[in-house]
Amino acid sequence: MKKIIFLIFMSLIFYTIVFAETQRELFDKGVLLFKQGQHQQAIDTFSKLIEIAPDNADAYKNRGVSYMKQEKFDLAIQDFEKAKKLFPELKGLYSNLGVAWYYKKEYEKAIESYEIEIEMAPENHVAYFNRALCLAELDQNKQALDDLSKTLSLKPDFYWAICYKADLLVLEGENIRAIETYEEAIKQDPNSSYATEKLVQLKQKIKKKDKPESTKEPSNSYALQAGAFLNQANAHKMNTQLINKGFDSRILILKDSRDRTWYLVRSGNYTNRDGAQKACLSLKNKLGINPLIRPVSAW
Repeated sequence: MKKIIFLIFMSLIFYTIVFAETQRELFDKGVLLFKQGQHQQAIDTFSKLIEIAPDNADAYKNRGVSYMKQEKFDLAIQDFEKAKKLFPELKGLYSNLGVAWYYKKEYEKAIESYEIEIEMAPENHVAYFNRALCLAELDQNKQALDDLSKTLSLKPDFYWAICYKADLLVLEGENIRAIETYEEAIKQDPNSSYATEKLVQLKQKIKKKDKPESTKEPSNSYALQAGAFLNQANAHKMNTQLINKGFDSRILILKDSRDRTWYLVRSGNYTNRDGAQKACLSLKNKLGINPLIRPVSAW
């Protein structure tokens, strides 16, 4: 899955202490330059402000955000840390610090920053979303999904949170829930193509996996059966687990004598039982399951 990198910087916050006129003018000028996309000029202006007001935490924070726009993450972190020493309760500071650590691939440090931000501002949906991205980078998808659920409880129309939730559901093998979630994203923003394209890809993938094995293969071929399910979603989850562990896997759909539809998760195509037995041991060691040896395309 191609990772969605959608980190949102907190808004620039005006300093609450009354400045001398020169300080006020420099601060306002820096904010205006930042909004105009003139990030180096904004940095220069905030630097002038810091020279005459070295205890101005907001100036450090806003210069740090400007450095972020130039991808100068180490300089941004230095400014954020300085702002933290001057004013630990500064709104949005820890969320921005988390963004910087994220881009340096220091995901644990980013999570620590977001946890502080969330404790200070539990209504900050962006902090939950950004922490979800970090958790996913650490393969903690369940916890990331929890954060995305919290994000959407605070902001139900957050398109990218809905999309990313669907992406993680696909990784977890919950394709039916993922389809429903992509459809919800499309309702929220029908003009954005991401969810639409992902939905089409997922449905094509499911259709391909559900295609029955060819009956033209030799009758003495064998496959490993990792599981047999009446629930299609459970079969897809098992199928995804095998693929993620490096095994080829597919789903064979058959009906029994009671006209029930079974979804059989199969792996491999072996010309003899000895080869299938060896593959059984590998599958058992890597996934902790006891697969059965079955004829290809049959019960």
